[in-house]
Amino acid sequence: MNSEVLKFLGIHPVGPENNLCALFYWEEADRHVPVWVSPIDGARVLQMLERHFNARPSTYELLIAFADELDGIDEICVSEYRKGAFMVDLVDGRGEEHDARMCDALVLADHYGVPITFEKDVLDEVAIYISDEDLKEYYGLERDAASPETFPHKRVREFQERLAQQKSQDDDDFEQMMRDSGISEEDLLGDDKSDDED
Repeated sequence: MNSEVLKFLGIHPVGPENNLCALFYWEEADRHVPVWVSPIDGARVLQMLERHFNARPSTYELLIAFADELDGIDEICVSEYRKGAFMVDLVDGRGEEHDARMCDALVLADHYGVPITFEKDVLDEVAIYISDEDLKEYYGLERDAASPETFPHKRVREFQERLAQQKSQDDDDFEQMMRDSGISEEDLLGDDKSDDED
């Protein structure tokens, strides 16, 4: 197995659409590996990385609990890049191998302190050069500050706030559409009063 350890440079909102990108740095070749993640998955991973926990266990907290039952995670390797998706192999503390998504691997790598390695064949296919100017413009990173501890907290918080505002706006738009259509909440839920009167 010919693999390289890459530095994880955080998850970043990129471009006017604020698509989320998990960025890795291959120092030896001065190349980066961008991994695009969905807004929902990215927001959940960021919640775990920034140590924000809900009152009830999240899916990732359950994943970690099950991983603990398998004596933790010993190895995480990106073994293939297939049809636009990264295939990640996890090896638990008992030596068993498991297939995983990149988002899951990020959470487990952070929790167990296990580096994420990439097979050299994968790097040859997906690693790209990003100039200092583009690194700063699109990812908000300075090359000297690019380290595993680099998390653009302010930009991520702004993204999460915009996501929450958009959801609130979507809810308001839906309610307005229902009012414009003459449909009330009682129409959707059923009118229990008429049953009581009979």
